[in-house]
Amino acid sequence: MKVKKIVLTGGPCAGKTTALQQIEREFTEKGYHVLIVPEAASILIGAGIRPFGPYIMDMAEFQKYVIGLQMDLENFAEKAAESETNPSLIVCDRGILDDRAYVDESDWNNLLHEFKVTNFDLMNRYDLIIHLRTAALGKEEYYTLDNNNARTETPSEAREKDQKTLEAWLGHEKVKVIGNEMSFQDKIRKVVEEIYRSLEKPYPLQIQYKYLLSELDVSKMNEIQFVKLELEQYITEEDGKETIYRKTGRGGEEKYTAITKMDTDINHERITTSRLITDVEYYQNMPPKITPIRKTRYCFEYQNQYFRLDIFENGLQLLEVEPTTEKQPVTLPDFVTIEKDVTDDTEYRNSSIFYQLNSSIQNKIKKYRPTI
Repeated sequence: MKVKKIVLTGGPCAGKTTALQQIEREFTEKGYHVLIVPEAASILIGAGIRPFGPYIMDMAEFQKYVIGLQMDLENFAEKAAESETNPSLIVCDRGILDDRAYVDESDWNNLLHEFKVTNFDLMNRYDLIIHLRTAALGKEEYYTLDNNNARTETPSEAREKDQKTLEAWLGHEKVKVIGNEMSFQDKIRKVVEEIYRSLEKPYPLQIQYKYLLSELDVSKMNEIQFVKLELEQYITEEDGKETIYRKTGRGGEEKYTAITKMDTDINHERITTSRLITDVEYYQNMPPKITPIRKTRYCFEYQNQYFRLDIFENGLQLLEVEPTTEKQPVTLPDFVTIEKDVTDDTEYRNSSIFYQLNSSIQNKIKKYRPTI
C-alpha cells in the first residue's frame, strides 16, 4: 500500500510541535497509521552531542551525525509502515535537506559525497514539504524558545534560519509555505488541509493562478534566491490515460518522472499518480519524431507564496502561483510585468503547448501561437 511521506519544516517557534500533534490526532481518527519521525538534531543535542556550548563540536561533523540518524529514523518508519495493512502516513519533524541551512556549500557537497547521494535523491525521499514560517516573522510577540531546549536562536537568527531552510527545499515539486498572516489555529488547520490534498482526499480544490508575462526584469530577479531547473517533457495517451514523461535537470543532476492522469466516475475526479523512472524508460517511451517541451523553470518564494516561472524555448514566459488561502490576494513579484491572466485559458496548458509542437503527428490543438 502506498505510503505518504511528508516533511514538516520551518523556522524556530513556527508551530511544528502543535501541528504534529494535530496531524497525529486528525489522521489516526481517519484510519491512518501515523508515524512521526522526530527531529534528529534535537535528539542529539538532548543527548549532549551539540555544535555549541562547553563541549562544542564542528558544525559540519555534527550535521553528518544528524543526517545519519535522520536516515536511520526514516528507514525504521518506512519498514514499520510496510508491515501495516492500513494506509500509513509518515510525518518527518524536519527533513534531511534542512541540514543544508547550517553549513556552507563546500561542506554540504562533502556531506553529499560522504553519503553518496545528490540533492535530487534527498528531495525524492518526500512527497510533500510544508514550511511553517517562524513567529519571528510577523508575530514576534509570540516568539519563544521555552518549548524546545535544543534551540537558542534570537528572533533575528530565527528569521535567517527560516529563510535558509526554505531555500534548501526550493526545487521540490510540492512545497507549501504557510505564513503568519492568519491566526495560529488557521495556520495549523492549513497544515492539515495541505496533507488532505496530498492524500487526494475530498477537500476544496487547490487554487492555482497562471499569468502570461510580457516583461521580466532579470537583474531584479537575480536579487532573490531561486532554484533553476531544466525541464524536458512529452505526453503519451493510452486507454484513457495521459502520461507525462518528464526529465528534470539541476546542476548536472538529473531525475526522470512519469505522471499519469486518469478521469474517474467518482464525482468526476481526475486521479494523478507519479513515479520515478529510469533514463532508459524515459527514452524508450518517447514516440518517434516527437518534439518534447523544453523550458527553464525558476522556483522561488515571494511574500510567503511559492512561485514557478517557466521560460520556454520559444520565449513564452508563464508564471504560476498557489496562494495559501482562498481569500489571500496574490502578491506578484515586482520584477514581472503581466500581459494577462491565463488561469482558465486552456491554450496555455503544457498539454496544449506540447500538442501544438507536434500538430503534424497528433492533431489535438487547432491553433496555438502566443505572442510574446
